[in-house]
Amino acid sequence: MDEAQLEDETTFNMLCDVALVEPNQRGRRVFDGFLGDRLASLDSPERDLAPCLADAFFSIFRVAGRHEHSGVWVEDLLASRRRLWLLDERVEASAPENLVIAVRVFDAGPSYAGVAIVVQPDEDMAAFCTAAAARCDRMPARHALAAGLYGDGILPRSMHGAAVTDILAALAEASMPGSGQGSGAKTALSHRQHQAASVGRRNGFVSV
Repeated sequence: MDEAQLEDETTFNMLCDVALVEPNQRGRRVFDGFLGDRLASLDSPERDLAPCLADAFFSIFRVAGRHEHSGVWVEDLLASRRRLWLLDERVEASAPENLVIAVRVFDAGPSYAGVAIVVQPDEDMAAFCTAAAARCDRMPARHALAAGLYGDGILPRSMHGAAVTDILAALAEASMPGSGQGSGAKTALSHRQHQAASVGRRNGFVSV
């Protein structure tokens, strides 16, 4: 990646999300190391919030409607359509009902909060993932689902999609020092990713 790509805030946040919170092949996460070493040094309320972020999960949701107070209702398409109250300003302001989005969320008490990045998976990918979840099969992604969908979101924004995909793959497999960064770091673009690069996002719903 060149400096211009790193200066793209959305791309940078996607890479950081994968690097910090996705487990490597040993099941270890950078964020867990931070909690073990630095949690006690944080001031409240950051100290109370950090463990909640540790339990954040990435999934595909359908916007089911506006909440009566604030935010939106979403259905988790990868967990038997369980219904969550999501507080996310960008989703509330921009997402129409029935829009399918992918986002990392955490339990913030009565509601869930989104973590930084919202992407819109294409219809085929959302259908493949939903079907796999219903069968209790693995997700149709070589690496973390977040890395795959972020890669699709980055491709239309970048002239160097292959390089971005390689970096996301490497981060998903080896996000911590000494964890075998060379293993599986190089991946080829899938047919679906080539399609995403050519057609882009129909609604342009890639946000921070």
